[in-house]
Amino acid sequence: MAVDGEHVLRLEPTEDEVVIQVEDLHRLARRLYGGAGVPEGDAELMADLQVETDVRGVHSHGTRALPGYIRRILGGHTNPKPEVRVIKEGPSYAMVDGDGCMGHLASVRAMQKAIGKANETGVGIASVIHSRHYGAAACYATMPLEHGMIGFAVSSSSKGVAPFGGTERVMGNHGLAHAVPAGEEYPLVLDMASGVSAWGRVGTMRMYGKKLHMDWVLDEDGNPTDDPHQAHVLLPAGGSNGPKGSAYNLLMDVLSGILPMGLATVNRVGEEFAGQQNASQFFQAIKVDNFIPLEEFTAEMDRMIQTVRNSRRKDGVDRIYLPGEMEWLKKEAWSKSGIPMHKRHVGSLEDMADELGVEVPWR
Repeated sequence: MAVDGEHVLRLEPTEDEVVIQVEDLHRLARRLYGGAGVPEGDAELMADLQVETDVRGVHSHGTRALPGYIRRILGGHTNPKPEVRVIKEGPSYAMVDGDGCMGHLASVRAMQKAIGKANETGVGIASVIHSRHYGAAACYATMPLEHGMIGFAVSSSSKGVAPFGGTERVMGNHGLAHAVPAGEEYPLVLDMASGVSAWGRVGTMRMYGKKLHMDWVLDEDGNPTDDPHQAHVLLPAGGSNGPKGSAYNLLMDVLSGILPMGLATVNRVGEEFAGQQNASQFFQAIKVDNFIPLEEFTAEMDRMIQTVRNSRRKDGVDRIYLPGEMEWLKKEAWSKSGIPMHKRHVGSLEDMADELGVEVPWR
């Protein structure tokens, strides 16, 4: 068994899980979105992104979120047939209006624009307005990799994080990711929340009956708790010792909130912004070749990764993992064997299929 300090690389299903084949999960996701009135091409893209997130092992932002997205479509919160369009652009930047779409759709469009701009000028930036929750940030940060580029993505957020020293849900919990190409090694991918954890991760711990770390969350009275059922406020990255995380959180709000829309997450109040309604995002692509030959860059990335991996380990640690490495290894294994998924996760998809009259491939 391999560990990186406290995390275990687990590839086999537990007794609470069932194994679902990637193709079957993709087929069901596509059918569910179609059943909710989402056009075929958009349903295909949503299935691509959410199943990719599951096969990387990030279930909190994969198809576990799918029933909630569909309920928001059916409830009028999200536009199932948006006109996603570029409303402003220049040589190295663009702005995309999502027209109330699922955030994934506008985010792909925006990162495609950023990549195109970077091909021309070396650096491309795109923002999104009038969007919704965009899922896993890594979906977009990794898009520039195949173009020899470094990628970055960050989204605005609902309030849920206390500032360092505070106990109130004031700041957003911004989902962000950096992705850097390598050579023989897996690309370096940092996919994280600006808080100590994603709220979806707290939900996953609750579903699996696991306790939280004591410096993750506060209860409604502002006291630390390890009970995910009592979680009311997330602490900034670094937990109770997180002044740097608190500062980084605010900077992510500048990029994802103030720059695109002129309004920080901390000041988004009222029904207009509930449930990440009117979300906004920021994307960047950097063309490596404009600064250093790509072959030299990726060779040094490999050397850096290998040096870190081969450094001296703590007792009981079998392997040092680099950011994103566990997710690449899970994808490699589960693309062939199928994805271990919690029975309640699978059950929620089956319930939604029954509600929409959609056939479940594995039944």
